[in-house]
Amino acid sequence: MHRQNIYVSDCDLGRGLFAARDYDEGEFIFRFTGPVIDFAQVVAKGETEGNALQIGPRSYLDLEAPHVFTNHSCEPNAGVRDDTDMYALRKIRKDAEIRFDYSTTMSEGRWTMACLCGTESCRGVVGDFHALPDEVQRRYIGLRTVQRFILGEVAQTQGAK
Repeated sequence: MHRQNIYVSDCDLGRGLFAARDYDEGEFIFRFTGPVIDFAQVVAKGETEGNALQIGPRSYLDLEAPHVFTNHSCEPNAGVRDDTDMYALRKIRKDAEIRFDYSTTMSEGRWTMACLCGTESCRGVVGDFHALPDEVQRRYIGLRTVQRFILGEVAQTQGAK
């Protein structure tokens, strides 16, 4: 169990998930957990529909604490691999907030949110992976932090060109 290596605390976005120890680049941090739900169940969540992690074209994890407190960043220090596993994209110091780019897990053509990450490269809006600039998509694909079903969509789209 990796929960002793992370903790929830206040941050500039309300609550966030923080590193309870240093992490090296490429190191496993935690696995997202929660029941698998479908698209209709996500929509039925109303204001909290953004708390579900898309793991397939119509499949989602209804995230549980503490992982539900992981915030977005357009310049993330972590990323999701193998659909549910969070890894450090660079060294993360103890007590730093762990953030990933939500767009690397989204492809539904529906949900967006205003981005408040405050980074220099902030895009202003968080949306689907396919809406990201091509160079950002390529970078995330190279980092292996894009959901497998989205990689399948990308391959299908590139094959159609």
